[in-house]
Amino acid sequence: MSKSFAPVVSPTIVSNTLKAFKDSHGKLNKVMATIASDRSKAVNQVLDAMLVACDKPKPVFLKGNAATNAARFQVKSMFDAIVEAGHLESSTGKSYQTCFWIAFEQGCEWSPDLANKKTADKQAGEAKTSAKASGAVQSTSRTDLDKTLSKALAQARLLGLLDFAAELVDLCIDRLDGFTETVLTK
Repeated sequence: MSKSFAPVVSPTIVSNTLKAFKDSHGKLNKVMATIASDRSKAVNQVLDAMLVACDKPKPVFLKGNAATNAARFQVKSMFDAIVEAGHLESSTGKSYQTCFWIAFEQGCEWSPDLANKKTADKQAGEAKTSAKASGAVQSTSRTDLDKTLSKALAQARLLGLLDFAAELVDLCIDRLDGFTETVLTK
């Protein structure tokens, strides 16, 4: 049996509050998209400069690591400085660095998910040779579900799917009692 109460606060005020949250969330998504675009443009400028500086075949130019190769050292130092300044997590800085060299080798634009795409392409190739289905979920918990959804939200944001992430988090909050986006730790 559901109870019915007379509103304590005007429904218009409640409606306006909901609208303010929705509007500010939309503004946040636009800002996040602008930030992602600005970062990509900046890293692609470095990539373009590195491609111009490449004065020998790429395998020779890339030989070695950051301790033995000036180009690799400079790119590593750049991403390390970004991490040290607190603009990226350490693992994200390493991932971005990997994506930089993938873009360099492939001659394509840098994007923060190139390493994921390369891994996905490799796995797709392996899947064609061995069609093995993924295992079924045997047991789980609500905490595991929240962690999985939080990871999906983080992935969507990394891919620049900010509207999708916003809608997914709204759905989670609306449909899953007590859902909180967890901080993913290893």
